[in-house]
Amino acid sequence: MEYGAPPSGQSTQDRNQKLAQDDSGGHAGSSADLFPKLVSMQRTCGSEAFAMLVVQAHTLLTPGRIECKMHSPGSDAMVAKLIEEQSAFLLSHLYSSPRPLIFAPEGYRTTEMSPAKPVHVVDKVGLDLAFPVQLGAMGNGYVVFFAVHTAINNELLIDLHRKSLTIMREKLRVVFGSTSETEKMNEREIECLQLVGNGMKSEAIGERLNLSVHTVNAYLGSATTKLNAVNRIQAIAKAIRLGLVA
Repeated sequence: MEYGAPPSGQSTQDRNQKLAQDDSGGHAGSSADLFPKLVSMQRTCGSEAFAMLVVQAHTLLTPGRIECKMHSPGSDAMVAKLIEEQSAFLLSHLYSSPRPLIFAPEGYRTTEMSPAKPVHVVDKVGLDLAFPVQLGAMGNGYVVFFAVHTAINNELLIDLHRKSLTIMREKLRVVFGSTSETEKMNEREIECLQLVGNGMKSEAIGERLNLSVHTVNAYLGSATTKLNAVNRIQAIAKAIRLGLVA
């Protein structure tokens, strides 16, 4: 099958939505809400299946263990094969690079400007995409799409990677029952933090948002406290890792 050709039939994707509740582990209003988002991403890249992989028990003495926390129906064999054959590489890449991975047949090449790293697999048929997500203490892992049929370009890779980070963060909150202060950050705090990250001073942010400099600094101070950061720079770095700001 040609890489640009659409997948034959849509029955798998239609079943995904129907089985979303069953595959979510029964977390109504939590994991079940994430499944349709993954289905939407699956359709965007025209893939035949997806999986969310989370790294467990990472310590200084052990690189960790990859476990599948969510996957599309019928993808068990694909997920098991990836973990069995690529687990060591996935763990190594996760802690050394933020670049998406394209598992591809030998000879496949990306453009020089591509954000993705090609990984050539002997006897591989088709293309798989794996997006590393690094959230520090909150957790780490991959969102993977198997047998991608849509033409892969930089815009698609960046969009899917951004969405992968967001959906992984949401999933880890569900899995570990996170009730951290970051969830209590309001829109103004996040907005001010984003603008500081864009290089703006408090005075300029105040003019843009029609706020006083004192109010802007108050929002930034509360955001820094909620993120348990020592200063604005560290707060922005943490917010980026958590997917709160771009």
